[in-house]
Amino acid sequence: MIIRTAMRRAAIAAVVTGLAVSVLGNSPAQAAQPAPAEDKALIEAARTYFAGENAITVEGGATAASATRKAEDLKVAEAFRAVRDDRMEAREQLLGINELAGVRYSGVDTELTPVGSVRTQGDTARLSVREHTEYTFAGSKDEPYSYTVRHNLSFVRTDGDWALSKISTLDGPANLSTPEKLDPAELSAARKAAKELRAEAAEGEGKITDPAKKASAGTGVRPAAAYDYSAMVAFATKYAEPEPEDNVPYDRDENDCTNFISHALKAGGWERVLGWYRSDSVWWYTGNPWPLPPHSYTWGGAPNWQRFARDESERVYELSGPSSLAIADVVQFEIFGYSDPGQPGHTMMVTDFTDDWMPKMSYHSTDTLNRPLSEIIAEHSDGEKFWYFRT
Repeated sequence: MIIRTAMRRAAIAAVVTGLAVSVLGNSPAQAAQPAPAEDKALIEAARTYFAGENAITVEGGATAASATRKAEDLKVAEAFRAVRDDRMEAREQLLGINELAGVRYSGVDTELTPVGSVRTQGDTARLSVREHTEYTFAGSKDEPYSYTVRHNLSFVRTDGDWALSKISTLDGPANLSTPEKLDPAELSAARKAAKELRAEAAEGEGKITDPAKKASAGTGVRPAAAYDYSAMVAFATKYAEPEPEDNVPYDRDENDCTNFISHALKAGGWERVLGWYRSDSVWWYTGNPWPLPPHSYTWGGAPNWQRFARDESERVYELSGPSSLAIADVVQFEIFGYSDPGQPGHTMMVTDFTDDWMPKMSYHSTDTLNRPLSEIIAEHSDGEKFWYFRT
């Protein structure tokens, strides 16, 4: 477990919304120097690309279509062209999967904040950005789904013009925020999972009488609950997308998903259990400075948390599937190539439901608020195991 303290990124803040780009100063006391025209062009290219890519998953509408066309027309290096096409096809696949799951978006806003300045060396350039994207659900008053993630973008100069040549996503496994193109077998499994999830959600609506299932975030708890589930959800929704950036009231881990969920559970009344930090029978956070451990393995490790919560403390029990989920329940899943085989690699919490009773999940390490569970299952439906826990 490598611990990363809350990062305070001093950056030239350039917020890009819709078709506008604004470059902000570092502080109110000192106006920022205007960015060189070449830097502005690269920032605009990055904005154009991400705005257009994200618009693919929005249903219809001239604005979304226009943004996507601009991204498709953006100059890219030959070596990146196939990658660009795969990234955009992954979004097309996700649009179809969402339709099967009953999830529709009517709009999307993408903002980019450059982190530091553009680094140019000869005919190459590199730009680091913080992307914040928010999707509006169609036809409802649902709270939006949003995420924040960091990227490094590379450009090469070709025939006097800059061409996008590479995108590296820095926070967590990339497909926690950036869909990956599915092969035919994976796509078939994802479509099947989306249909089943929608059917189960509709069936669950008629069977679940628990007020927590029918409540949106912040209202309604289980009648005889030992814990405050509203407090858990309030913590998770407040700090899933922290503003200002990284104002969470604890030290982040490098991979912060389980650490984040443990703090949410503590906010709702889960009590610490002290002891040897590697033991599965303890669960605690102290924030000790290095070289002392800031928390037990069970607090910040996905498989360790599962063994403590389910097997040792019996504070949770496993549900049969997603249709039984209620507010503040916890979902974990395996990530091929990231977690150990058969072990969870990610932890998240139910913080809301769509109008059609699709659970919406909030989590770190890619800071994410209210993402539909159908999207996550679609990205991990080809053999990766899911666990659903009543907290």
